[in-house]
Amino acid sequence: MSSTTLVIVIVVAVAVLIVIGVLAATMGRRARTRSLPDESKRRYAESWRAIEMKFVDSPQTAIREADDLAVSILRERGAHMHDDHMPDELRHAREAARSDERGGGGTEGMRRAMLAYQGIVDDALGKSTRKSAGEGRREVA
Repeated sequence: MSSTTLVIVIVVAVAVLIVIGVLAATMGRRARTRSLPDESKRRYAESWRAIEMKFVDSPQTAIREADDLAVSILRERGAHMHDDHMPDELRHAREAARSDERGGGGTEGMRRAMLAYQGIVDDALGKSTRKSAGEGRREVA
């Protein structure tokens, strides 16, 4: 085997190991979060429903409460959150909320933040659990 062939084999092997490492890290990050007990799912679904209703009249308050709820959900699921690292979903939601604070699009940033927080809620509870929290309730004006 020539030295050129040996170098090519080593480079390909290193590239394969890097790809495997990245895939394992990505899949491992998702596997670290655990599912929630049914009681927690119901409680969080009811809280989310109240936050959604509040968004119409007080969007900034709703965003703050959605962030608190998302953090509670992620912590209970076992996500590790530090100042230098947080789950991507939470980081995206906070960036969307901050874009509105910087004047980057009016209520559009808050809407995008709420959708990102809803994604965290849906991932933890499932869409059907979140939606069922609002069934049977009617607003009376």
